[in-house]
Amino acid sequence: MQSWGKATPPSVIIDLSPIVLLRGDPSWGWVEAAVKAWREQKDPNARFYGVADNSLYYKLDDAGKRGLSEWKRKRMARSVSWADPEVLELATHFETASVLTTDLYRDHRRDFPWLQGTDRIWKPVVRDGAVGFDRLDYSPIPAEEVSWRIEEANLIPKGFKATGARDALKYEWGCTTSTCPWGSKAVIEEDPAFRDGQVVCPSCSALARRLGFRESTKEIVLLLGDDEVDRLPLAECSELTVGRGRDTDRYDVREVLEDAIASKVSRDHLKVINKSGRIFVEELGSKNGTNIVREDGAAAPLQKGVQQALAPNERMALAGGVLNIRLSGKKRPRGTYETDLTTPPFLRIEGD
Repeated sequence: MQSWGKATPPSVIIDLSPIVLLRGDPSWGWVEAAVKAWREQKDPNARFYGVADNSLYYKLDDAGKRGLSEWKRKRMARSVSWADPEVLELATHFETASVLTTDLYRDHRRDFPWLQGTDRIWKPVVRDGAVGFDRLDYSPIPAEEVSWRIEEANLIPKGFKATGARDALKYEWGCTTSTCPWGSKAVIEEDPAFRDGQVVCPSCSALARRLGFRESTKEIVLLLGDDEVDRLPLAECSELTVGRGRDTDRYDVREVLEDAIASKVSRDHLKVINKSGRIFVEELGSKNGTNIVREDGAAAPLQKGVQQALAPNERMALAGGVLNIRLSGKKRPRGTYETDLTTPPFLRIEGD
């Protein structure tokens, strides 16, 4: 959970991905419209905090990307592999906050029992071109329905019915097309696809590249101070360069840092490496260096060219701490696949 320090906690938590897709085509404008409408209709002093799936960034146009990045710089948002549980964990912690989403979270009601009967969750709606809000119906559902919805949410993706296809889900996959949004990322973070006996990128349909075992994937957390802004998966035998630059297997700090602050970070500042499920870090000879900060707060400079294992209770402070990196304590999450969560299994017709 993010440490809010002296910052005022949020009064509204936004599940950003479904709001951006409120009318089909992705637009950050719906987020801005929802914020404006909530302040006009509900609370002029509302404090917003958003959570996005990592995949959302690549669905946005340039203006939308700038909008999401600006929220992160202001410590108003974070991106994670799968937003749903993060949204609900925040809502559990801030128990008076409202939630904006379009999701009924039926498959999460066992882990978050307060959802049964809650009146805290609202859906933005568009009427006559203006945004309003309808309270979502979270009437309690029986335990057996919760169970089958959980089962449905964890079923394999569409097209993955053959045994060989199911074995493919043991691995992470990367895109092989440089022009694809996922081509520059270490891991494809959307539902995989399986066509003609091959795993393909769900975005461009090019053959996917098999990476390491999914169980060996680790997540690294990027923070501004103590505030989390991004959480990224790093597959087994993969590397991620942190610095100022956009390219394959890189994290560009300019997405979350103002230009004057980002300039303190070198283009090739720090390398993060996953070796069989263990994370190592390597200082690349940056101008302002990297400190490894122990659990007790003691800091020591990371030596150039030396790969050092990163322990769960340690963090890396780049350029005097303008950006921090630590390991996530969570296992690599699996998102909810695009299954039919409306019709109970016993009412479905085989072959539909």
